[in-house]
Amino acid sequence: MDIYFVRHGQTDGNVARRHQHTNIALNEVGKRQAALVANRIKQLKPTHLISSTNVRALETARHIGLACDLIPETYPAFEELRRPVFLIGERFSAKSSLLYVLGWFFAVPSASMHDGESYTDFRSRLSLARTHLATLPKDARVVIVSHSVFINFFFEHMNQPDRMRLTSAASRFIKILRLHNTTITHVRYDEARKPAWHILRHL
Repeated sequence: MDIYFVRHGQTDGNVARRHQHTNIALNEVGKRQAALVANRIKQLKPTHLISSTNVRALETARHIGLACDLIPETYPAFEELRRPVFLIGERFSAKSSLLYVLGWFFAVPSASMHDGESYTDFRSRLSLARTHLATLPKDARVVIVSHSVFINFFFEHMNQPDRMRLTSAASRFIKILRLHNTTITHVRYDEARKPAWHILRHL
């Protein structure tokens, strides 16, 4: 199975490097990016289109769906990490953000807050996403429109569901910040191989 992960188009929150609410829409640059990536995806002849339920991902997926004659299917399992309310609008570089990330990774109970998602819960959701993809036809060509944190943690945990090491986490957080809007990453799933999941390349 060929899977193409697409980060959604640009938002004003991306430009400002701030934590965003689920209902943030694409800005004008993001809409143009979504139209361009839709034409690129069309050449891949996808058979399935899955989207996060967040507005910025849905808007990107609609462009892809129109270009590829596919109706986006939404699954909460493919949403971005659910952040606590107090982080929304904060800059990534703010002290509150940095303290939250450290507490979240090291499983400090107060770090997830009651309205956020813990690292353990997030890994469980990643497992649900992997399980869903594994049920699709072996010859499927699946496009997934999601978010930088989700995509990067999916890659980190697709063959290793356990908690990552600190060194791996540091590297992964850098990759999260560097994943550009509408980047396409080609992944292959083959249950007959060990490991079953492989990142092939960025398109």
